[in-house]
Order: sequence, then structure tokens, then C-alpha cells
Amino acid sequence: MDNIDFSGQVAVVTGAGGALGSAFCRELARRGASVVANDLGGSPTGAGGSHGYADAIASELQDGGGRAVANYDSVATAAGGQAIIDAALSAFGRVDIVISNAGNQRNGAFGELTEEDIEAVYAVHAKGAFFVCQPAYREMVRQGYGRLVLVSSQSGIFGNPFRANYGSAKTALIGLMNVIAQEAPEGVVVNTLFPNAQGGRLGGTPLSERPDVAFLQAAGERSRHFAEGMKPDFVAALACYMASRQCDRSQNMYSVLGGKYSRLFVGLTDGWYSPGPEAPSADDILAHIDRIDDRNHYAVPLSGLDEMDTVLEARRALGLSDG
Repeated sequence: MDNIDFSGQVAVVTGAGGALGSAFCRELARRGASVVANDLGGSPTGAGGSHGYADAIASELQDGGGRAVANYDSVATAAGGQAIIDAALSAFGRVDIVISNAGNQRNGAFGELTEEDIEAVYAVHAKGAFFVCQPAYREMVRQGYGRLVLVSSQSGIFGNPFRANYGSAKTALIGLMNVIAQEAPEGVVVNTLFPNAQGGRLGGTPLSERPDVAFLQAAGERSRHFAEGMKPDFVAALACYMASRQCDRSQNMYSVLGGKYSRLFVGLTDGWYSPGPEAPSADDILAHIDRIDDRNHYAVPLSGLDEMDTVLEARRALGLSDG
């Protein structure tokens, strides 16, 4: 018997028709979840729409004995996000899980991205996570249970060329997670997933037509050594753990790449403390920059208050009072 079981639970997966989204849906349904498969059905850039993607995965789940409905609303508006969650409530009476996975890409050089390129990507990735997760969160708070999985990208936290709009939008999800986690009541958990997999609409542009040819060729050279670990099922395993009751830790970031699973975190070096009363000069900063940069010792604050506590610790180390 599987230790992770979603029987009686309802999952909403946005971007459900793509390679990753459909893998999430299959694994959730296999473990007993009722699934709302949301997909606008647009192109990789987000243009257009079709019912075909959402219908295909919903029909596949139904044919396999699962409970699933298709939804075609856009995550890019508050009305669309509410309609997606309303579809779950109408069909199944509750919502326990949201995997915010809908995405698009408009890659280009930083200096050449248009306002439309920026807005279109932010609307789906950053605003879309807000608009879907807000109504779901309200239901989760009311019922005392819920799991939010925000799908980010290494393009955000580590960066990849020609993805300034995409990477910065994906990084916004880290801040969103941090705040939700601090506000959420017990029983409502939010974490961020950093997936890497091959296939899907976002990778469908011919190599010769992409501005990031050199980067993709370099990535391909590396990933050929662990290509078997780039299948969407490798990501689905982590996503479903993060969506489960067993995942009771919140505000964590998890990456999967080529079969390697890791936790990501933001660290704060011990740094250099200058207690004043006079502010240090830029020359003082220069004199201590190696100490400020030293990563041998660091903290991992989970809130602004946590960072303030590191200052109090620095004061104590110098024998200064907290008064």
C-alpha cells in the first residue's frame, strides 16, 4: 500500500495539459485524488486557447477510473482564478491541493524585451499564482487543511540567459510562499517546487529559432549524461510528496534535476557588525567586504524577524546589551 494516499482529496492542477502538468495529474489520480485539470490551451507564448489539452488529460484520468473534470479558465485574471476553484467546489465540494503550474515563455535578450513580453509572462506566472491560490487559500483556511505547491524555476533563483521576464516572475513565487507560510494557520502548508524535465509546449520552439541556442546546446551536453532522470515522472514524485499530508513542513524550496532531489534555501552570512553610533563609511565596508562575503558561517532566516534576531546575536557576541 502507498504511504501517500489522496483518497477523498481534491486537487487543482493548472497547466495540466503540458508534460509536467499531466504527470502531476496522473500521479495524484493514481493515488486517489479527484482532479480539476486546468489548461487554457494556448501556445508556448500564451497566445490563443483550446479545450483540447485539458480535455485530453481529464478524459485519460476518467478512462482509468479516476474522477476528473476539465477547466479552461485563464489564471491571469482574478475572475479566472476564482472560476477554477469554483469548478473544484462545484464538481467535488472542496479543494485540498493546488499545484500552480500554468506557464508561458517569451524569451529574449534583456534589452529587447517589450512591455507586452514582460506583462504576458508576469500575468501567468506571478499574478496567476495569486489569482488561483487566493480563493483556494480561503477555502483551505475555512476547512482547516490545504497544500499549495508553487512551481518556480531555476531560471529565477539561479538564472538562465534570455529569461529575464520569466526568471523574475518565477522568483516572485519565493516571496509569495514566504508570506503565505507566515500567515497561514496550522494545517495549511505552502512550498515551492523547482522542476526540470524535458518535453512540453514551453520547449517546443525549434532550436534554430531561439535566441538562447548556445545555452540550450550547453545544457543539452550536460543533461545527456542523466537524460533518463529528465522525465516528468521524476518531478511528479516530488510534487505529489509536497502536496501530501505527510509534507507537514512549510516555506521550503525543493529542486529536482536529472534524478537529484535537493532543498534550496536563502542564507545570510554572519557578516560584519558595526554597532555605531556613527554609520560606517564606504571605505569601512571595503575594508570588511571579505568578512561580509564569507559563506563559511551563515543563518537561514525564515522571516524579517529572524533576520533581526541575527543582529541581536551579533550584539551579544560583542558583549553589548539588548537594551
